[in-house]
Amino acid sequence: MARVLLVDLHKRFNATLAVDNFSLDVAEGEFVALLGPSGCGKTTVMRMIAGIAEPDSGEIAIGGRRVDGLSPEHRNVGLVFQSYALFPHMTVEANIAFGLQMRRVPRDEMRRRVTAVLDMVDLSQLAKRHPRQLSGGQQQRVALARALVTEPDVLLLDEPLSNLDAKLREHLREDIRNLQRRLGITTIYVTHDQSEALALADRIVVMNSGRIVEEGGPRDLYQTPRRRFTAEFLGQTNILAATASDGTLHFPWGGERSGWNGQHGRLDLSIRPEDISIEAEATGPAVVTDVTFLGADIEHKLDVGGLTMRARASGRGAKILPVGTRITISLPGDLHVLS
Repeated sequence: MARVLLVDLHKRFNATLAVDNFSLDVAEGEFVALLGPSGCGKTTVMRMIAGIAEPDSGEIAIGGRRVDGLSPEHRNVGLVFQSYALFPHMTVEANIAFGLQMRRVPRDEMRRRVTAVLDMVDLSQLAKRHPRQLSGGQQQRVALARALVTEPDVLLLDEPLSNLDAKLREHLREDIRNLQRRLGITTIYVTHDQSEALALADRIVVMNSGRIVEEGGPRDLYQTPRRRFTAEFLGQTNILAATASDGTLHFPWGGERSGWNGQHGRLDLSIRPEDISIEAEATGPAVVTDVTFLGADIEHKLDVGGLTMRARASGRGAKILPVGTRITISLPGDLHVLS
Protein backbone atom coordinates (compact mmCIF):
# COMPACT_ATOMS: atom_id res chain seq x y z
CA MET A 1 0.00 0.00 0.00
CA ALA A 2 1.19 3.49 -0.78
CA ARG A 3 -0.28 6.96 -0.78
CA VAL A 4 -0.38 8.63 -4.21
CA LEU A 5 -0.10 12.42 -4.25
CA LEU A 6 -0.57 14.43 -7.44
CA VAL A 7 0.07 18.16 -7.22
CA ASP A 8 -0.94 20.67 -9.92
CA LEU A 9 -0.31 18.43 -12.93
CA HIS A 10 -0.39 19.95 -16.41
CA LYS A 11 0.01 18.12 -19.70
CA ARG A 12 -0.30 19.49 -23.22
CA PHE A 13 -0.18 17.64 -26.53
CA ASN A 14 0.64 20.28 -29.14
CA ALA A 15 -2.29 22.74 -28.99
CA THR A 16 -4.46 20.48 -26.79
CA LEU A 17 -4.41 20.93 -23.03
CA ALA A 18 -5.08 17.36 -21.89
CA VAL A 19 -4.65 17.81 -18.12
CA ASP A 20 -5.03 21.15 -16.41
CA ASN A 21 -4.29 21.99 -12.77
CA PHE A 22 -4.95 18.43 -11.60
CA SER A 23 -4.36 17.66 -7.91
CA LEU A 24 -5.41 14.47 -6.12
CA ASP A 25 -4.54 12.71 -2.88
CA VAL A 26 -5.17 8.94 -2.87
CA ALA A 27 -4.88 7.33 0.57
CA GLU A 28 -3.12 4.05 1.27
CA GLY A 29 -5.37 1.16 0.27
CA GLU A 30 -8.01 3.41 -1.30
CA PHE A 31 -9.83 2.48 -4.51
CA VAL A 32 -10.31 5.62 -6.63
CA ALA A 33 -12.08 5.73 -9.99
CA LEU A 34 -11.30 8.44 -12.53
CA LEU A 35 -14.59 8.82 -14.39
CA GLY A 36 -15.34 10.92 -17.42
CA PRO A 37 -16.05 10.97 -21.16
CA SER A 38 -13.49 10.05 -23.81
CA GLY A 39 -10.81 12.71 -24.14
CA CYS A 40 -11.33 14.17 -20.66
CA GLY A 41 -7.73 13.44 -19.59
CA LYS A 42 -8.26 10.50 -17.24
CA THR A 43 -5.98 8.08 -19.11
CA THR A 44 -3.31 10.78 -19.43
CA VAL A 45 -3.35 11.19 -15.64
CA MET A 46 -2.90 7.44 -15.21
CA ARG A 47 -0.09 7.34 -17.78
CA MET A 48 1.71 10.13 -15.91
CA ILE A 49 1.46 8.19 -12.65
CA ALA A 50 2.86 5.12 -14.41
CA GLY A 51 5.70 7.08 -16.02
CA ILE A 52 4.60 6.36 -19.60
CA ALA A 53 4.01 10.11 -20.02
CA GLU A 54 5.67 12.93 -18.13
CA PRO A 55 3.82 16.03 -16.91
CA ASP A 56 4.83 19.39 -18.33
CA SER A 57 4.68 20.65 -14.76
CA GLY A 58 3.56 19.45 -11.34
CA GLU A 59 4.63 16.71 -8.95
CA ILE A 60 3.86 13.01 -8.49
CA ALA A 61 4.71 11.18 -5.27
CA ILE A 62 4.15 7.50 -4.44
CA GLY A 63 4.65 6.35 -0.88
CA GLY A 64 6.16 9.69 0.07
CA ARG A 65 8.79 9.47 -2.69
CA ARG A 66 8.69 11.88 -5.61
CA VAL A 67 8.69 9.86 -8.84
CA ASP A 68 8.04 12.30 -11.68
CA GLY A 69 11.15 12.11 -13.80
CA LEU A 70 11.76 8.45 -12.91
CA SER A 71 11.35 5.72 -15.53
CA PRO A 72 8.34 3.35 -15.16
CA GLU A 73 10.41 0.45 -13.80
CA HIS A 74 11.56 2.60 -10.88
CA ARG A 75 8.06 3.55 -9.73
CA ASN A 76 6.84 0.10 -8.59
CA VAL A 77 3.38 0.34 -10.09
CA GLY A 78 1.31 -2.41 -11.67
CA LEU A 79 -0.49 -1.51 -14.88
CA VAL A 80 -3.39 -3.28 -16.57
CA PHE A 81 -4.25 -2.09 -20.08
CA GLN A 82 -7.56 -2.17 -21.92
CA SER A 83 -5.98 -4.32 -24.65
CA TYR A 84 -4.40 -6.84 -22.19
CA ALA A 85 -1.01 -6.48 -24.02
CA LEU A 86 -0.07 -10.14 -23.54
CA PHE A 87 2.80 -11.75 -25.43
CA PRO A 88 1.09 -14.21 -27.83
CA HIS A 89 4.11 -16.55 -28.09
CA MET A 90 4.41 -16.99 -24.31
CA THR A 91 2.38 -19.24 -22.02
CA VAL A 92 0.24 -17.81 -19.24
CA GLU A 93 2.91 -18.44 -16.62
CA ALA A 94 5.64 -16.98 -18.85
CA ASN A 95 3.58 -13.82 -19.42
CA ILE A 96 3.12 -13.43 -15.69
CA ALA A 97 6.79 -14.10 -14.94
CA PHE A 98 8.12 -11.65 -17.52
CA GLY A 99 8.23 -8.63 -15.20
CA LEU A 100 10.04 -10.66 -12.55
CA GLN A 101 12.62 -11.78 -15.10
CA MET A 102 13.29 -8.16 -16.03
CA ARG A 103 13.89 -7.45 -12.34
CA ARG A 104 16.22 -10.44 -12.07
CA VAL A 105 14.19 -12.09 -9.32
CA PRO A 106 15.75 -15.45 -8.31
CA ARG A 107 14.19 -18.48 -10.00
CA ASP A 108 12.75 -20.07 -6.83
CA GLU A 109 11.22 -16.78 -5.71
CA MET A 110 9.84 -16.21 -9.21
CA ARG A 111 8.23 -19.65 -9.22
CA ARG A 112 6.69 -19.05 -5.78
CA ARG A 113 5.21 -15.69 -6.78
CA VAL A 114 3.83 -16.90 -10.11
CA THR A 115 2.21 -19.91 -8.45
CA ALA A 116 0.66 -17.73 -5.77
CA VAL A 117 -0.77 -15.17 -8.17
CA LEU A 118 -2.10 -17.84 -10.55
CA ASP A 119 -4.01 -19.30 -7.62
CA MET A 120 -5.17 -15.80 -6.62
CA VAL A 121 -6.85 -15.18 -9.98
CA ASP A 122 -8.00 -18.81 -10.37
CA LEU A 123 -5.85 -19.62 -13.42
CA SER A 124 -3.59 -22.37 -12.08
CA GLN A 125 -5.11 -24.95 -14.41
CA LEU A 126 -4.38 -22.76 -17.46
CA ALA A 127 -0.73 -21.98 -16.71
CA LYS A 128 0.63 -23.80 -19.79
CA ARG A 129 -1.80 -22.33 -22.30
CA HIS A 130 -1.12 -19.45 -24.69
CA PRO A 131 -3.28 -16.29 -24.87
CA ARG A 132 -4.99 -17.42 -28.11
CA GLN A 133 -6.35 -20.43 -26.19
CA LEU A 134 -8.03 -18.21 -23.58
CA SER A 135 -11.30 -16.34 -23.46
CA GLY A 136 -11.30 -12.55 -23.13
CA GLY A 137 -12.05 -12.78 -19.43
CA GLN A 138 -9.23 -15.25 -18.87
CA GLN A 139 -6.81 -13.01 -20.76
CA GLN A 140 -7.80 -10.10 -18.56
CA ARG A 141 -7.10 -12.22 -15.48
CA VAL A 142 -3.63 -12.97 -16.85
CA ALA A 143 -3.02 -9.23 -17.34
CA LEU A 144 -4.16 -8.59 -13.78
CA ALA A 145 -1.93 -11.37 -12.43
CA ARG A 146 1.06 -9.99 -14.34
CA ALA A 147 0.47 -6.58 -12.75
CA LEU A 148 0.19 -8.04 -9.25
CA VAL A 149 3.08 -10.52 -9.32
CA THR A 150 5.68 -7.74 -8.97
CA GLU A 151 4.03 -6.75 -5.65
CA PRO A 152 3.44 -3.12 -6.71
CA ASP A 153 2.74 -0.24 -4.35
CA VAL A 154 -0.06 0.97 -6.63
CA LEU A 155 -2.33 -0.83 -9.10
CA LEU A 156 -3.41 1.17 -12.18
CA LEU A 157 -6.23 -0.12 -14.38
CA ASP A 158 -7.10 1.57 -17.69
CA GLU A 159 -10.63 0.61 -18.82
CA PRO A 160 -9.80 -3.06 -18.13
CA LEU A 161 -13.30 -4.42 -18.80
CA SER A 162 -14.39 -2.42 -21.83
CA ASN A 163 -13.64 -5.22 -24.34
CA LEU A 164 -15.80 -7.78 -22.54
CA ASP A 165 -19.50 -8.59 -22.80
CA ALA A 166 -21.89 -7.28 -20.16
CA LYS A 167 -22.23 -10.47 -18.10
CA LEU A 168 -18.48 -11.08 -17.99
CA ARG A 169 -17.82 -7.43 -17.09
CA GLU A 170 -20.10 -7.78 -14.10
CA HIS A 171 -18.39 -10.99 -12.99
CA LEU A 172 -14.85 -9.62 -13.34
CA ARG A 173 -15.89 -6.36 -11.68
CA GLU A 174 -16.74 -8.34 -8.56
CA ASP A 175 -13.45 -10.25 -8.80
CA ILE A 176 -11.41 -7.04 -9.04
CA ARG A 177 -13.18 -5.45 -6.09
CA ASN A 178 -12.85 -8.56 -3.90
CA LEU A 179 -9.18 -8.94 -4.82
CA GLN A 180 -8.45 -5.29 -4.09
CA ARG A 181 -10.12 -5.54 -0.69
CA ARG A 182 -8.21 -8.72 0.16
CA LEU A 183 -4.84 -7.27 -0.84
CA GLY A 184 -5.51 -3.75 0.41
CA ILE A 185 -3.57 -2.34 -2.52
CA THR A 186 -3.93 1.32 -3.49
CA THR A 187 -5.85 1.27 -6.78
CA ILE A 188 -6.63 3.88 -9.44
CA TYR A 189 -9.19 2.77 -12.00
CA VAL A 190 -9.88 4.67 -15.24
CA THR A 191 -13.34 4.27 -16.77
CA HIS A 192 -16.07 6.04 -18.72
CA ASP A 193 -18.66 3.55 -17.39
CA GLN A 194 -20.56 5.10 -14.47
CA SER A 195 -21.91 1.71 -13.30
CA GLU A 196 -18.33 0.40 -12.92
CA ALA A 197 -17.29 3.47 -10.97
CA LEU A 198 -20.31 3.25 -8.67
CA ALA A 199 -19.83 -0.47 -8.01
CA LEU A 200 -16.06 -0.48 -7.49
CA ALA A 201 -14.76 2.74 -6.05
CA ASP A 202 -14.39 4.08 -2.54
CA ARG A 203 -14.20 7.50 -4.17
CA ILE A 204 -15.08 8.74 -7.65
CA VAL A 205 -13.25 11.62 -9.32
CA VAL A 206 -15.43 13.05 -12.10
CA MET A 207 -13.35 14.66 -14.86
CA ASN A 208 -14.05 16.84 -17.87
CA SER A 209 -11.73 18.83 -20.13
CA GLY A 210 -8.65 17.83 -18.14
CA ARG A 211 -9.99 19.05 -14.80
CA ILE A 212 -11.71 17.61 -11.76
CA VAL A 213 -15.39 18.57 -11.83
CA GLU A 214 -16.34 16.96 -8.53
CA GLU A 215 -15.23 14.11 -6.28
CA GLY A 216 -16.76 12.09 -3.47
CA GLY A 217 -18.17 8.75 -2.42
CA PRO A 218 -20.35 6.93 -4.98
CA ARG A 219 -23.58 7.36 -3.02
CA ASP A 220 -22.94 11.03 -2.28
CA LEU A 221 -22.13 11.89 -5.89
CA TYR A 222 -25.16 10.00 -7.20
CA GLN A 223 -27.69 11.20 -4.64
CA THR A 224 -26.44 14.71 -3.90
CA PRO A 225 -24.39 16.01 -6.85
CA ARG A 226 -23.34 19.65 -6.74
CA ARG A 227 -22.42 20.10 -10.41
CA ARG A 228 -24.72 19.74 -13.38
CA PHE A 229 -22.08 17.80 -15.29
CA THR A 230 -21.87 15.22 -12.47
CA ALA A 231 -25.63 14.84 -12.21
CA GLU A 232 -26.01 14.24 -15.94
CA PHE A 233 -22.95 12.03 -16.45
CA LEU A 234 -23.39 9.82 -13.37
CA GLY A 235 -26.60 8.07 -14.38
CA GLN A 236 -29.83 9.60 -15.63
CA THR A 237 -31.32 12.69 -14.05
CA ASN A 238 -33.94 15.36 -14.67
CA ILE A 239 -32.84 18.99 -14.62
CA LEU A 240 -35.64 21.35 -13.60
CA ALA A 241 -35.45 25.12 -13.91
CA ALA A 242 -37.52 26.08 -10.85
CA THR A 243 -38.10 29.32 -8.98
CA ALA A 244 -37.94 29.58 -5.19
CA SER A 245 -39.69 32.34 -3.22
CA ASP A 246 -41.17 32.64 0.28
CA GLY A 247 -40.24 29.07 1.16
CA THR A 248 -41.96 27.57 -1.90
CA LEU A 249 -40.56 25.97 -5.05
CA HIS A 250 -42.47 26.73 -8.23
CA PHE A 251 -42.05 24.20 -11.06
CA PRO A 252 -42.40 24.85 -14.81
CA TRP A 253 -45.65 22.87 -15.12
CA GLY A 254 -47.35 24.87 -12.36
CA GLY A 255 -46.69 22.51 -9.48
CA GLU A 256 -45.36 23.73 -6.13
CA ARG A 257 -43.48 22.38 -3.14
CA SER A 258 -43.65 24.18 0.17
CA GLY A 259 -41.17 24.08 3.03
CA TRP A 260 -38.16 24.97 0.87
CA ASN A 261 -35.28 26.20 3.04
CA GLY A 262 -32.64 26.52 0.35
CA GLN A 263 -31.60 29.24 -2.07
CA HIS A 264 -34.11 31.63 -3.55
CA GLY A 265 -34.58 32.88 -7.10
CA ARG A 266 -34.14 30.84 -10.27
CA LEU A 267 -32.56 27.44 -9.59
CA ASP A 268 -31.43 24.44 -11.60
CA LEU A 269 -32.52 21.36 -9.67
CA SER A 270 -31.60 17.71 -10.17
CA ILE A 271 -33.95 14.84 -9.40
CA ARG A 272 -33.39 11.21 -10.38
CA PRO A 273 -36.06 9.34 -12.40
CA GLU A 274 -36.62 6.89 -9.55
CA ASP A 275 -37.53 9.82 -7.25
CA ILE A 276 -40.48 10.90 -9.41
CA SER A 277 -44.01 9.51 -8.97
CA ILE A 278 -46.65 9.69 -11.69
CA GLU A 279 -50.36 8.92 -11.73
CA ALA A 280 -52.88 8.86 -14.56
CA GLU A 281 -55.23 11.86 -14.46
CA ALA A 282 -57.27 13.19 -17.37
CA THR A 283 -56.48 16.83 -16.56
CA GLY A 284 -52.83 16.28 -15.62
CA PRO A 285 -50.16 18.71 -16.88
CA ALA A 286 -47.99 16.02 -18.51
CA VAL A 287 -48.36 13.24 -21.07
CA VAL A 288 -46.55 9.91 -21.51
CA THR A 289 -44.60 9.92 -24.79
CA ASP A 290 -42.72 6.62 -24.48
CA VAL A 291 -42.48 3.57 -22.22
CA THR A 292 -39.40 1.34 -21.88
CA PHE A 293 -39.34 -2.03 -20.13
CA LEU A 294 -35.92 -2.48 -18.47
CA GLY A 295 -36.45 -5.75 -16.69
CA ALA A 296 -36.52 -4.75 -13.04
CA ASP A 297 -37.63 -1.20 -13.93
CA ILE A 298 -40.28 0.55 -16.00
CA GLU A 299 -39.29 3.93 -17.43
CA HIS A 300 -41.80 6.48 -18.66
CA LYS A 301 -40.73 9.37 -20.85
CA LEU A 302 -42.85 12.44 -20.23
CA ASP A 303 -43.66 15.69 -22.02
CA VAL A 304 -44.35 18.38 -19.46
CA GLY A 305 -45.30 21.48 -21.40
CA GLY A 306 -42.36 21.01 -23.77
CA LEU A 307 -39.97 19.83 -21.04
CA THR A 308 -38.82 16.19 -21.36
CA MET A 309 -38.65 14.23 -18.10
CA ARG A 310 -38.16 10.59 -17.17
CA ALA A 311 -39.79 8.69 -14.32
CA ARG A 312 -38.73 5.19 -13.28
CA ALA A 313 -40.52 2.64 -11.10
CA SER A 314 -39.19 -0.71 -9.85
CA GLY A 315 -40.69 -4.03 -8.86
CA ARG A 316 -43.37 -6.36 -10.13
CA GLY A 317 -46.10 -3.96 -9.07
CA ALA A 318 -44.82 -1.08 -11.19
CA LYS A 319 -47.56 0.26 -13.45
CA ILE A 320 -47.16 0.68 -17.19
CA LEU A 321 -49.06 3.72 -18.43
CA PRO A 322 -49.76 3.70 -22.17
CA VAL A 323 -48.31 6.33 -24.49
CA GLY A 324 -50.69 9.28 -24.62
CA THR A 325 -51.85 8.98 -21.00
CA ARG A 326 -52.16 12.31 -19.23
CA ILE A 327 -50.60 12.30 -15.77
CA THR A 328 -49.88 14.23 -12.61
CA ILE A 329 -46.36 14.45 -11.24
CA SER A 330 -45.21 14.40 -7.62
CA LEU A 331 -41.64 14.74 -6.40
CA PRO A 332 -41.30 12.85 -3.10
CA GLY A 333 -37.54 12.47 -3.56
CA ASP A 334 -34.74 14.89 -2.78
CA LEU A 335 -34.06 17.90 -4.99
CA HIS A 336 -30.51 19.20 -5.33
CA VAL A 337 -29.40 22.64 -6.42
CA LEU A 338 -26.76 22.46 -9.15
CA SER A 339 -24.05 24.89 -10.16
